[in-house]
Amino acid sequence: MGSSEQAILSQLDASAERGVRPERAQAALQEVPRLGEELLALEEQLTRATADAEETLQAAARHLVSAGGKRIRPTVTLLSCGACGGELSAAIPFAVAAELTHSATLLHDDVIDDGPMRRGQPASRVIWGNAVSVLSGDWLLTRALELVAAQPSRPAALPSLLATMRRLVEGEVLQLSLRGSFEASERDYFDVVEGKTASLFGWSAAAGAHAAGVRGEIPDALTIFGEGIGIAFQLVDDALDYAADPKLLGKRLGTDLIEGKATLPLIRACQAEPKLRDRLTALVHGKAEANEVAGEVIEAVKRSGGVEAARAIAREHTGRAMAALERVPDGVHRRAIAEAAQHLTERAF
Repeated sequence: MGSSEQAILSQLDASAERGVRPERAQAALQEVPRLGEELLALEEQLTRATADAEETLQAAARHLVSAGGKRIRPTVTLLSCGACGGELSAAIPFAVAAELTHSATLLHDDVIDDGPMRRGQPASRVIWGNAVSVLSGDWLLTRALELVAAQPSRPAALPSLLATMRRLVEGEVLQLSLRGSFEASERDYFDVVEGKTASLFGWSAAAGAHAAGVRGEIPDALTIFGEGIGIAFQLVDDALDYAADPKLLGKRLGTDLIEGKATLPLIRACQAEPKLRDRLTALVHGKAEANEVAGEVIEAVKRSGGVEAARAIAREHTGRAMAALERVPDGVHRRAIAEAAQHLTERAF
């Protein structure tokens, strides 16, 4: 194995180490033939995908795409294709489309949130401005559609990608409409998560089956699997926000609260202690100090059991996802998907 391929697998290993079962996750990934080589080819294709973009759009898009990232969605696409009996290389265009779509949502999110940093460097909007960042995201979405439309299995993959993009937008709009009120219900929260996170996980998983030429029950099962893992992933991510060291968390959590983002642990805390909403509203209107309110929120979340609730619900969704995955043929690819999903949704606090 060459140094580049080893570097890709090392990146996957580092991601696996953040889970509670790192040895099993690493071992499962290492057993997949040619995974390192195909992930390297994916990186090359991600760069090539923006080769014909206008110069400024290309710079803004590549600034984000080349910054790395976990490549979770494209990895799921490749592994799903292998599980369905296809060559991993056949799924690369779909894997690229998944990552470009994800990158587009990040470009748009940074504009909406006034985000200063992304993947450890200044966000594209900081360097090129909001307008260029939005247009770069739009360009990446069209490029993703073009890539899928050029594949033989486009009759199956393209309509579902279009539907996914619609859900992504609807989820973002719903989240935006709820921002700042702190009146979001748990159903509102899950509607946002299902649109913004789960939908693309579901498409990414099913796209591997489409690339392998498989139709019918298995792509449907992979969609259910991907969406379930996407929901669990977001629940754990949101729970980790309240389980980290308060000294390290305070500033970042304070920023999220100022933006009016209500996740499941916070919703549970507000339900248990309605007066907390008054403090949060004061913060949004600049009448309270962020770190002070963040500390109060962390304590309220702990008292309400919001972190434990998010973890328990995440496990339920992971269980349903794994049950759906059982309908996919067994082998090294399916086992790798299962282990990757487990470490993503069982990350230690």
